[in-house]
Amino acid sequence: MNKWLAVLAAGGYLSTNAVTAHSNLKRVYSYEEPVQPPYIVSIIAPGWHEPDEFLESALSSLKQQNIVQRYPEQFEFIFVGCEGVSLQIPARLGYKILCAPQGKLTARHLGITSAVGGIIVAVDCDSIYPPNWLNLMLKPYVEEKGVVATTSTKWNGALEPLIALPKKLYYATRMTGRGSTFLKSAYFAVGGFNLNVDQRDIATLMSEEEIGFKKKLEKLGKVVLVDAPVIHLGEGIVSRGLHTYLRGKRSYCYAAVSRRLI
Repeated sequence: MNKWLAVLAAGGYLSTNAVTAHSNLKRVYSYEEPVQPPYIVSIIAPGWHEPDEFLESALSSLKQQNIVQRYPEQFEFIFVGCEGVSLQIPARLGYKILCAPQGKLTARHLGITSAVGGIIVAVDCDSIYPPNWLNLMLKPYVEEKGVVATTSTKWNGALEPLIALPKKLYYATRMTGRGSTFLKSAYFAVGGFNLNVDQRDIATLMSEEEIGFKKKLEKLGKVVLVDAPVIHLGEGIVSRGLHTYLRGKRSYCYAAVSRRLI
């Protein structure tokens, strides 16, 4: 009897996770009438030596968001690339290039200080953003009170039927740099990122950007977890990203490029 109860419990768990995973993926890829953002929105995308195809996919998916198509005048894009990153793709798109001193947080900070938007969207260039993702991320600012930030999850492929629900416990603890938003005024109100941390150490960097920053923001208002998964490209397939770069470089310079959609 206990054996069958265990089998039924396992089956129920897997079924619930599978339904949740399917529902979340359907939501980010479905079309719905987007909300109108309450402020200009600035999207900041750092690049860390991703292949050009990653860069193209990420930047294209951001520009093809249904909310961007509906309200193009309310969006600004900022690309942040380290020294040696090909700027052909953003240059072809007519982006303005700005240079920043070393450090990802320093570069992100430059993007924020240069942004005209009242809402900052933090994204990466090794991911694809489904067309309804940004709309879902911005909805809480319109539909709820006291929201200062939103953060999202990552699609885990074949593992989703196993972890679609429990992974939310992990993402609820952080402001993922791969897909989060926050009020620009809140960023400065809490003092922004601590730019004095060792930005060459990945653990220290992530602790400040994702965990420490979230704790600061929670003192001002609500940080909402939106289960809108981002599709991460190339994980475990190619050698790329900040982890790889830090192994071979002692310093790096970022360029910030921005374009306002008008």
